[in-house]
Amino acid sequence: MDVEIADLSEAVLEHLPDWSSHGSARDAGCRFCLYWEEPDRAKWPEPLHEREALKREWVRRVTAEFGVCGKLAFVGSKAVGYSQFSPPAHLPNVTSYECGPPSSDAVFVACLFVVREHRGHGVGSALLRAVVAELSSRGVEAVETLARRGSADNPSGPLGFWLKHNFTVVREDDEFALVRQEFA
Repeated sequence: MDVEIADLSEAVLEHLPDWSSHGSARDAGCRFCLYWEEPDRAKWPEPLHEREALKREWVRRVTAEFGVCGKLAFVGSKAVGYSQFSPPAHLPNVTSYECGPPSSDAVFVACLFVVREHRGHGVGSALLRAVVAELSSRGVEAVETLARRGSADNPSGPLGFWLKHNFTVVREDDEFALVRQEFA
């Protein structure tokens, strides 16, 4: 399967994957999700275009302050995978996990999502390699994420995926593990 990786920018936001085939509501697409940026879902605006505007503003601000903050994986013309990452300070919800917070020297991978029908075909691995290459080339010391035990259906995927890609567990609780990979 040929996977092409593109940097996240305002120009490609409209291509972010849709989760509706994952049993979620129709509005549950990556471009409308503010989970990491705004922990209180009650503060998410109802009109989808307003959520998308907030996501667009987040991408604009973080790109200006930090640089590229995400990647999309395309198979043909369809985005089938998405990763979002930044310093933890740009993602307030990272503090709500018992096994957190992420380390101050690490960039946090908030999302590494692959649509269900493309899982198990190397899309997630290609996306992760692109994220690691991007961050290590920029002099980042380490990358961390929260991985769920026993389920692939969470923003960053299952713990086994990360362990297979040479991440190690920093801290854990019954449901999640904070995992880390340091760059030499």
